[in-house]
Amino acid sequence: MHVSLNMPSGTRLLLFDEKSKRRSLFETFLCESGFEVAAGIGAIAKLGYAVRQHEPDAIVISTDKPTKRLLTQIDDLKRMVRLPIVLFSEDDAPETMQRAIAAGVNAFIVLGLSGRRVRTALDLAFINFRQAERRRDKAAAAEAALRDRALIERARDILMKQRQIDENTAYALLRDRAVQQGVRIADVARVIIDASDMLTEASDG
Repeated sequence: MHVSLNMPSGTRLLLFDEKSKRRSLFETFLCESGFEVAAGIGAIAKLGYAVRQHEPDAIVISTDKPTKRLLTQIDDLKRMVRLPIVLFSEDDAPETMQRAIAAGVNAFIVLGLSGRRVRTALDLAFINFRQAERRRDKAAAAEAALRDRALIERARDILMKQRQIDENTAYALLRDRAVQQGVRIADVARVIIDASDMLTEASDG
């Protein structure tokens, strides 16, 4: 099955390869495939700076064997920016692939260069990256929902205690205030909790 991302012509890539001859070959393949190579670099230490300077849409790395230093740099990059990363390597050992994926590589391709293969690798990297981003966003949304629920429950308990009302009435008060102010119920809950904490601190002092 062929999956097309319909990536626009001119998608900007940052290319890293310590071997200048192979880097030049990669750049040719990438340009022929409709990508724009924002920069080609050969020093690991310059990767982070190059990403900040050129703001690429993805990063392409080719190497004989991904060293520990390179994988550490990839891990650092993933913490700094959210970009798809594809890695070409001559090392086909399963443990090498596992380490690369753990570091944040979205596609690991064993070298065997052709324009079609380069394009396919970039497609795969974008697919994997977007799937990972969706999972990350879904997890973040779930965590935020849990935090909001905890806030609402705590504020509801405060209102129940202060006003001697039941759970449903307390929640209705929170909901109505949120509607009146045009904010989320969790925002109203946070204000109530903060006010209650301030009063508690003042009475303790």
